[in-house]
Amino acid sequence: MPGDEPLSLRPLPSAIQKVAVYETRLWMYVVGSTHDGRCCRVLKFSRAIPPSGRATLEVQEDETEYSSKQVKELLIMLDGGNKTSANKHKTHGLKQVASAFGIVGCMCFLEGYYLVLVTKRKPMALIGGHMIYKIEDTMILPISNLTNRPSNPNEAKYLKVFQNLDLSSNFYFSYSYDLTLSLQSQMRTNPGPLPSPCRKFIWNDHLLSRFEDIAHPKWVLHIIHGFVGQFNVSVYGRPMYLTMIARRSKEFAGTRFLKRGANDEGHVANEVEVEQIVYDATSSLHANGRYTSYVQMRGSVPSFWSQDLAGMRPKPQITIDRATPFGTPAGLHFAACLRRFGSPVICLNLVKKKEKRKRESFLTEELLSSITYLNQFLPPEHHIRYEHKDMARISKSKTLNLIEILEKIADESIKATGFFHSGPELHCIQLHPHPDYQELGGYGYLDGYVGLDQTGVLRVNCVDCLDRTNTVQFMAGKCALGYQLYSLGLLAEPKVPFDCDIMRVLEEVYEDLGDTLAIQYGGSQLVHRIQTYRKIAPVATHGRDLYQTIHRYYRNAFTDADKQMAINVFLGVFQPNDGDQNIWDLSTDYYLHHTNARELPKTHYMPRHTKWWDDEIIQSLPLPLYHSQKEPESKSAASSCESKGLYPVDSFDEVYKPSELTDFDSMFGRNLTRTSEHDMADVSPFVVRAKSTKKLTRKAWRPAPVAAPNPPPNLEEEDSETSEESDEEEGKVSSLSVRERRHPIARMLTQQSIKELPTTKEVYGFELQEPLPRDMYLYQRYADIYKTACTPSLDEDPGLTSDCVNRDISLWEPTYDYGTDSVFGVAIPVVSEDSNRQYEASVKIATMGPLPISQQSENMYEEYADEYKRMYLAED
Repeated sequence: MPGDEPLSLRPLPSAIQKVAVYETRLWMYVVGSTHDGRCCRVLKFSRAIPPSGRATLEVQEDETEYSSKQVKELLIMLDGGNKTSANKHKTHGLKQVASAFGIVGCMCFLEGYYLVLVTKRKPMALIGGHMIYKIEDTMILPISNLTNRPSNPNEAKYLKVFQNLDLSSNFYFSYSYDLTLSLQSQMRTNPGPLPSPCRKFIWNDHLLSRFEDIAHPKWVLHIIHGFVGQFNVSVYGRPMYLTMIARRSKEFAGTRFLKRGANDEGHVANEVEVEQIVYDATSSLHANGRYTSYVQMRGSVPSFWSQDLAGMRPKPQITIDRATPFGTPAGLHFAACLRRFGSPVICLNLVKKKEKRKRESFLTEELLSSITYLNQFLPPEHHIRYEHKDMARISKSKTLNLIEILEKIADESIKATGFFHSGPELHCIQLHPHPDYQELGGYGYLDGYVGLDQTGVLRVNCVDCLDRTNTVQFMAGKCALGYQLYSLGLLAEPKVPFDCDIMRVLEEVYEDLGDTLAIQYGGSQLVHRIQTYRKIAPVATHGRDLYQTIHRYYRNAFTDADKQMAINVFLGVFQPNDGDQNIWDLSTDYYLHHTNARELPKTHYMPRHTKWWDDEIIQSLPLPLYHSQKEPESKSAASSCESKGLYPVDSFDEVYKPSELTDFDSMFGRNLTRTSEHDMADVSPFVVRAKSTKKLTRKAWRPAPVAAPNPPPNLEEEDSETSEESDEEEGKVSSLSVRERRHPIARMLTQQSIKELPTTKEVYGFELQEPLPRDMYLYQRYADIYKTACTPSLDEDPGLTSDCVNRDISLWEPTYDYGTDSVFGVAIPVVSEDSNRQYEASVKIATMGPLPISQQSENMYEEYADEYKRMYLAED
């Protein structure tokens, strides 16, 4: 295995990025082109519907790659041919119906197929030359021509259920970067084959089930659901991009109380893979040592458990639905973790262990029992490592520091698994290695690798895998960030302190990630945030936490059922069929997600109770399974891409599009949130700006000593000798105070530099002027009122002068007349007789029931009834 070859990602494919849809009476034509219009392809969908039976998806693709000019000629020919050949009395030619940025897939309910398109996108992140987009808007076009066919009444209902899953809510895609895989699995260090996309993260997998087998790979877009965020960490002007990618699994997907535990295949609810990427934005993907990433995951306790929603309680009782003495669902789940990440798998359980009334502790007992049983059949060096911390109890303790405990666990976990680094160890680190960095696990550096690979994963769970889990993952991300920056040569030690700029950015991105995942699974934002567990949250946030609790309860009680129905239809868990029961008539979707329960009469196979893993998994440990897969010598990654019709293109041209009219302000990198957007004496993102205290206040920022040429003096002390020397050196400089002149920035101000500063007129457009006499008069009156109302008497404070107390405000004329009410007395309002009668009538109705109907009302009703009979019943 060569140790000096540069790492690179798979070739950038020239994908379809612009789509135009045209239709005739019998066909729908989809024209796709690359961003520069050099390569165009054409798809043709049949709009005809069989006389009887369900419609089928008939797709034809033209193998010819057209230029822009050739496509225009082709469309003109199709338009003319349809006008003359279809019906000479009608001019039904080729009509454009949509423009889009990609095809999500094709969906069918009871009648015809629909084409789902991405009509609006937003750039969210940039990894090398690969742009990641967020779906902003979509369009659903019916492919089949339903004008001459009676519509099924349930077709519109299923379409509405399908649209309840909002694709503009945190769905992401990329034309050239595989979002279903980690950066480590794509920047390969061995000559093995490129791993195929992970299907469990492709949320439009069902929509692509027929389309992907027919269409060219250039058409295919894989959509993930979760979160993508990116920030620009400016290190003395050098851009370092901090990127967060969260991939939500589509297997056993659903809402909070409706999807708990695991299914028969070992897929757990709320399973999310979180990847933290830090890389030098000035480097390309072919440069060594510029890319780092750390992966962790969260997911529900892998067991058969649920919560009863019959009582509509905020915290329903947790019940174990099926006993699993052999840990079958846990075995399937952890086998998948070993296959994807390698070993060790560190399971950090945050569920309560001791309770007066058992609720969460059932899950702790179930998880510990399963892991204890499964570890008997694994080699000792690859055992599943179990850790338990009761965050609720520790956070309430007055003697234990929760953050320190979590930071220690996170540091030990990262040392066990390592992280991904795309290049060799820096020479400066080899000369002066840090002791903590030398204890890192993983695979690389000393094993003939160019870089360092992460082996294993930290798996965190609580009951919901939301609030507590997000805080722990933030602490793991904090520790990983220190090692990532240290490996890039940006830190002297692999530790990043709290309250510096880069930690502010990291905390913000984890808060956004936690809020997004909480809304997707729980229906509301985080209830207990990172600052809550750090005990620095403002008191005002307590009311917000209560609001989020109520909001989450409302969502779970009234909207989760419709959302779960939409997810089941979108993912193909439930496929409508004419004559079968409709999804809204099902009492439960349990049998849709548990195949063994649905197929009881059939023979099904289960893993062995002792050998719950595959041989190939054990042989590849501690590495993930894809590391041990070798590619045949006759087939390389480049030839594989060429066989699919994918050719590499220039990454700069792909992202920035120099062939189009643009400007630098519209480029994506300039629009990212930066850590250096405000003026500071020290622009380093690693300098602590403020320190938290127990009183929930922050100290005023002071510049670090390293920022100034000389150590700044203590601003709390004034030295007259030093101030006189500075006056002698600079002459009669200005009217700046001693404290101001001693500030390191103020010391650089001279008489000449002050004159060169811009005026108020130049900056704000107006010049400050002296206040008007009337304004000064009103201000003086307000000051007198304050002194009269708030100043103690001479007896209380003899030091006060009589001018401050003896103010006769009774002689003042009021500016406005507010009536007799004042701070000294309020006049009782007079209630009218009519109001009293209405109030008494309301009291009688509340105590004695409705009042008898008046004779006037009865007469009016009889007149109305007679008029109705005369007008509408006369004909009968």
